[in-house]
Amino acid sequence: MGVTGFTAWIGLFRVAGLNKGETIFISAGAGAVGSAACQFAKLHGCRVLASAGAENKVAFLRDELKVDYAFNYRDGEPFDHLKKGAPEGIHVYFDNTGGPRLEAALYLLRNYGRVALCGGIAGYNTRVPGPRNLMLAIGKRLRLEGFIVSDHFKELPAFLAEAVPALQSGKLIHRETSVEGLNAAPAALLDLLRSGAANIGKMIVKLSD
Repeated sequence: MGVTGFTAWIGLFRVAGLNKGETIFISAGAGAVGSAACQFAKLHGCRVLASAGAENKVAFLRDELKVDYAFNYRDGEPFDHLKKGAPEGIHVYFDNTGGPRLEAALYLLRNYGRVALCGGIAGYNTRVPGPRNLMLAIGKRLRLEGFIVSDHFKELPAFLAEAVPALQSGKLIHRETSVEGLNAAPAALLDLLRSGAANIGKMIVKLSD
């Protein structure tokens, strides 16, 4: 699962401090980091909500990753989905997108909730508003923390000790979207950085011999 799997693990357990039985929302849940985060959270007995930008990705989250509530963020308001999927609120938000999903999560986070700020793909190419409700972090005593995985390489053995047996046993699955040839690399990169990108899991460019 490489660096993306390691990023998910660090964000969940070293940054957000996810505990067994908690409820977590993961945006861009069908992406390389998000899909790993969904699975690690489920392995730790958590209730998982996840969003994606296409119906085939929602199906992947629901049917293959077995998340508890998956939704298309283009279909209705993220707040309404989160309220339906977690009426008592969420403990942790793993943020891969920023923008409207972060704003919705701030409304649903419970007191002393945590946010692992991993990415902001919603705003990479287009400015997005908000979050307009950041003041909620004060009253709820929330903790929002950004992180870069390269700061945590000392944790790699602990990650591998969990991830390798889980992969070998089939408890973790790994999906990739691949394109052929170096000429396809620029388009693949641009697609990867686009909100609602078509890839599921990690994007791979295969080079011919």
